[in-house]
Amino acid sequence: MPRKAASTKQATQEPVLSSSSSEERNLNRLSLVLAASRVPDTLTSWTRSWSSADHLGITVHVSCLASANDVVPHGIDNDILFGLTNAYIGAGLPADNTFRVTAYQLLVYAALPIGGHSYAVVKPSLTRLRNSTFTITDSWYDRKEETYQSLSTSLVQNWKVIERRRAPSSFGDESVNAEALFQVTLDPDLARSIRLGYIRPVDLNILRNLTQPLTRTLYRKLEDEKNPVDRSQQLAYQTALLPWAERLGINGRPDTIRRALHTPHQQLIECGFLADVSYIGRGKDQDIQYVFARTMQPPARPEAVAALTSRRITQGAALKYAAEYGLEAVMEAVKRYDALLAGGYQAKSLSGLLVDILRNPLKYQLIEETPVSPQSLASRVQLAPEPDEEEERSVHTAAFMLKKVTLPENLKDTVTELYLQGLVTATELASLKQEAEPAKTVLLWSARGGGIPTSSSKSE
Repeated sequence: MPRKAASTKQATQEPVLSSSSSEERNLNRLSLVLAASRVPDTLTSWTRSWSSADHLGITVHVSCLASANDVVPHGIDNDILFGLTNAYIGAGLPADNTFRVTAYQLLVYAALPIGGHSYAVVKPSLTRLRNSTFTITDSWYDRKEETYQSLSTSLVQNWKVIERRRAPSSFGDESVNAEALFQVTLDPDLARSIRLGYIRPVDLNILRNLTQPLTRTLYRKLEDEKNPVDRSQQLAYQTALLPWAERLGINGRPDTIRRALHTPHQQLIECGFLADVSYIGRGKDQDIQYVFARTMQPPARPEAVAALTSRRITQGAALKYAAEYGLEAVMEAVKRYDALLAGGYQAKSLSGLLVDILRNPLKYQLIEETPVSPQSLASRVQLAPEPDEEEERSVHTAAFMLKKVTLPENLKDTVTELYLQGLVTATELASLKQEAEPAKTVLLWSARGGGIPTSSSKSE
């Protein structure tokens, strides 16, 4: 039976199955949600402190207090929180921090398997995230202020299930199916951090193949250590075993911890993310060392995928080429491709032409300001490039190209500023109207300029 259409535009938009998604960095760095799949019924609070590995070397202080009738967030709650982050981005980063998402969409955003078990955990997970209070002391990083701040947060400020045909109402204990429509409000500090671009990409090709919550959370934590915000990509990461286990929510003796981590480590080695895991020292003083595999391709950038799919490259091929060649090479190939078509070149296969430009860029050296005849291309005459001329950029030009792009006004202001500063090209700006999630692309673009604040964040 076909699924019913949703009652709101936000709810009807299906999330695009891409190879890359995003995660807010504070969530992993502070280990707010325990990685363990199960916790004792008595675990209703915890308090932890440890020295961070960033360039400031601050001491992190975090505590969690759950409601009287529940345990602290753990296990699959990490995945649900990851899904909420990407659903918020997919909704266009609304300034009121509130968005709507179906249960099916949330599972897709969370990279969780679609099925009865996953649907069953959505409401309990949202409840734990709403009813647990995290107290963070001088440890939450504010990208705009470039300071570590103190705050108290529940991560999810509010949520409810909405029935489409009548007024919003809670379904109580009624089971969740694919069509259940949720309205979620994120904590203001979390939503603001996402809007400011304090995020990093996550490779969904890996995440979708990891079967256990502990393995998925461990992978995302190690991605953070592999790609720190203040340093270049790391080849290895070494840390004391007992504090590392505590951050993951694993308790016990060193041999118990090693047994709990054995299967996740094997999965991360088998999927090609880790090259090796070793233990240094003995007893309570031992360290664990992770060696990252060097053959891993970076995740495909969403803007590169969008640029290719908008020019007749299939989604699967676009993901492959975007990951293989990278954003810079893709956008250069797109620029040459558009120039050829503007010059009147008739290709037998438009997608084949773009792929050939990607694979053989030297065959397509063009003078940007001079129309290229089909005959000159057919004979493979290579023209020497002229020095780049400064493109005339104006607010009027940006407004014209963004006219048919569905974006909140604050994000249109952001992308206009990026364009005026030369951080976004006219081709990229024009391609936004073809993208399924333009807000997410703008958010990723903002990182080029160190996170240009949106108009909503300027007033905060």
